[in-house]
Amino acid sequence: MILLENKIAIFNKIVFLKQKEECEKRIREEKERAEKILSEKIESLKKAEEAFIDRRITLANRRGYELIASVEEQKRVLFLEEDEKLLKELLETLSQKLLEFTKTEEYVNMETENFKNILEEIDEKSIYLYVKNNENEELIKKFKEIAKKRGVELKIDELFEYHIGGFIISDIEQTYNINMSLKNKLEDMRYEIGSMLHEKLKERGEVIGKGNN
Repeated sequence: MILLENKIAIFNKIVFLKQKEECEKRIREEKERAEKILSEKIESLKKAEEAFIDRRITLANRRGYELIASVEEQKRVLFLEEDEKLLKELLETLSQKLLEFTKTEEYVNMETENFKNILEEIDEKSIYLYVKNNENEELIKKFKEIAKKRGVELKIDELFEYHIGGFIISDIEQTYNINMSLKNKLEDMRYEIGSMLHEKLKERGEVIGKGNN
């Protein structure tokens, strides 16, 4: 009887140990699986965080570049506006200087020579001559003398003050104009004057353009 009970006890112990071993094995496996999942999750979060940071950095850099480009464009526009403003002021100053020039003997001689050269180039018996109402009387007299020598009839009409000085010639049918006004000459030089002004400002570091940072 005792022997049987011992056998049963031994059997129960064996079963218990077996179950305990299997239970510990499952616990160990579950623990390892949980640790693996946790490790993978942590790694995934790290990568997600790194990717997020990279995206934020990329976005910040892009916005930074866009901001810099925007600022540079605004500066460029401002400098262009300043260029144009200075050019306008310079042209106004030159216009005033030219107006003063119309009061000189040098102006009379220059325009007399210009008028003579024009009449030598055209074949007209009668022309319109546009001059300012308050034009130098000596110059008008010389225009008439030259026209008379060339056998050309002059029909004198008003040249608006806007033109500063000089003259405009037109054929009687008014099919063409020869604009020799001082304003027209100044406008013809506008690009050249603007370029010179731009270069001077560039030398002083007051302008942004190609080659300047």
